[in-house]
Amino acid sequence: TECFPGQFRNWFYSLLAMSAELEGVAPFKTLLGHALVKDEKGKEMHKSTGNAIWFDEAAEKMGVDVMRWMYASQNVEHHLLFGYSAADEVRKKIITLWNVYSFYATYANLDEFSPGNFTLKTKNMTILDKWILAKTNKLIEIAKISFDNYKISEFMKIFEFYLDDLSNWYIRRNRRRFWKSDNDEDKNTAYMTLFKVLCDVIKILSPVIPFITEKIYQNLVRNSVENSPESVHHCDFPVPNDQWNEDELIKKVDSMKNLIELGRSARNESGIKVRQPLSTLYYALEDSKTASFIDEHNSIIKDELNIKSVIRMSEDDGLITFKIKPNLKTLGPKYGKGLAEIQKLLNINSANEMVKEMQSKGEIKLKNGDYVLSRGDVFIDTIANDDSIALSGHGITVSLVLELSQDLIEEGRIREIIRIIQNFRKDAGFAVDDRIIICWNLDGEIKNAFSKFRDYFYEETLTVGIEENLESHQFEGKFEIEGREYQVKIKRK
Repeated sequence: TECFPGQFRNWFYSLLAMSAELEGVAPFKTLLGHALVKDEKGKEMHKSTGNAIWFDEAAEKMGVDVMRWMYASQNVEHHLLFGYSAADEVRKKIITLWNVYSFYATYANLDEFSPGNFTLKTKNMTILDKWILAKTNKLIEIAKISFDNYKISEFMKIFEFYLDDLSNWYIRRNRRRFWKSDNDEDKNTAYMTLFKVLCDVIKILSPVIPFITEKIYQNLVRNSVENSPESVHHCDFPVPNDQWNEDELIKKVDSMKNLIELGRSARNESGIKVRQPLSTLYYALEDSKTASFIDEHNSIIKDELNIKSVIRMSEDDGLITFKIKPNLKTLGPKYGKGLAEIQKLLNINSANEMVKEMQSKGEIKLKNGDYVLSRGDVFIDTIANDDSIALSGHGITVSLVLELSQDLIEEGRIREIIRIIQNFRKDAGFAVDDRIIICWNLDGEIKNAFSKFRDYFYEETLTVGIEENLESHQFEGKFEIEGREYQVKIKRK
């Protein structure tokens, strides 16, 4: 493996010519050439320019696993822009992986969970358990193909999406299962699912980041599984398990994730924070099986988007309309003088029908196929009725009702206070399972909102009581909400 531009004649060709002439054999089985390594601005590194980064310096400052991740993620056809800013971005990803492991280790240690005493049973698994195992199974397949074909960057690109699924979906959506006090079958299944996933992940990643994966392996596996190999690098490469093949489930859960992302984007456009509950999200989706799955598991959508109800609609219900505009940059070179006719056809044809055609077939045919428009050839605007906002993407349309009732406003206030108290807990250094007692001076509408949602507040913050005076408090703070300042004192129970 060498830089292709600099080594083709002086190294690769020399080896080949000498070996063929002197020995009559090929000097190597596989040759991997890559483009240049330049600085972060795309300039060649030179000592005289002052932009050269020496290996020892980089290894010490950014860490060798970070360097290896950077190289492994790079498409060999493009120049690698090497530097400390890029390294910082990679480090964040490695920290995310470590945090997933740390999350498991922290709670498994608290509950004295031992993976050697537990076997995964499908009947006890949730939808998300099955989904992350199916995703991991796919990752193993992709890793094997990528490594065998020396296309590591393709695997790393997929892995980064997978890591986001594992951290921001599986872990985040299952935190309550790990937090709950009962060590029941459901909690043990969550532990065992995460343990298995982590074991497979560090084995797959071990050729890329050998040091961090070894550290995790020693703590995760060697400390809990008898007769396990001495090192992660002594383990066999994982093999896909047909038991976890769930392509249809992956499609359904990923569609639900896309729907939620559209809902978040709609919230961002409206300027309404996720902590403020909203009444209804309407969605339209052609695939009836996926829609049934979403309806069955709409509690996830309600929780993620802080929505009271999720209702499937038809794009013909009148809640939304579409407007399709041509992309002149792509259609101009493609159809030239036909652009004016395309604009006319887009205006007179049913926008809803054209959107359906694009979603189902990936293209729109106009004038009996004389003009074929791909997704990049058009801009599709989703227009909602008053008091709502709508967006479309991935074959899904969502419409978010923005009108707020008094109950929704009050619940939004309590959710904001919950966020503040959770931050105070962290600032006080309390453990995640510590119960607390609070003293504060709430009044007016804030006090009324708290009275209405007291039980919900207690559950979310692990509060066991509100007292008028706390002389022996362990933390004191202030917060402002709706122009009023309030003092808070907190102590462990």
